[in-house]
Amino acid sequence: MSTQAVGYHPKLPHVQWVDLEDNGVAVEVIVVKRDKNTGDLYHIRTDELDDIDKNRMIRILQRRDSGRYELWDLLANTTLGNGMNALEFFHQLVKVLTPSGQLLVPSAGRTGIALKVDPHAQQKRGPGRPPKDA
Repeated sequence: MSTQAVGYHPKLPHVQWVDLEDNGVAVEVIVVKRDKNTGDLYHIRTDELDDIDKNRMIRILQRRDSGRYELWDLLANTTLGNGMNALEFFHQLVKVLTPSGQLLVPSAGRTGIALKVDPHAQQKRGPGRPPKDA
C-alpha cells in the first residue's frame, strides 16, 4: 500500500486522487498534512463534505498563498465566517492513511510506521534476465 497520490487537481492545491482502500479506486481527498517521518497522509474525503463545508474549503484553497503552505497551517490560521477556527472545525473530518494502508482517526498514541526499503534487496528484472551484479 502506498500513500502516493494517483492524480492532482489541476486548479486547487492540496486536492488529490488517492487509492485509499488499495482496491484500484481513486477517491478525491483534500490533503491536510503529510507526515514526513512516518509517511502518514492526513486527509478529508471531499464526498464527505456538505455544500457549505465544500465552499468554505474552496475559499481557503483558492487563496493566493495556499500552494506554498501545508493545509494544516492554513487552516490553523483561518477563522471561518461562523467565528470558529478552521482547523478545529475541519479536524473532526480528518482521517489518517498509514503507509501500510490502515485508515485511522487521528489520536494521540497512534501513528503509522514508515515502511523500510532494503536498499540491498535484489529487484526482479523479468523472466530470464540475470541480476545486475552478475
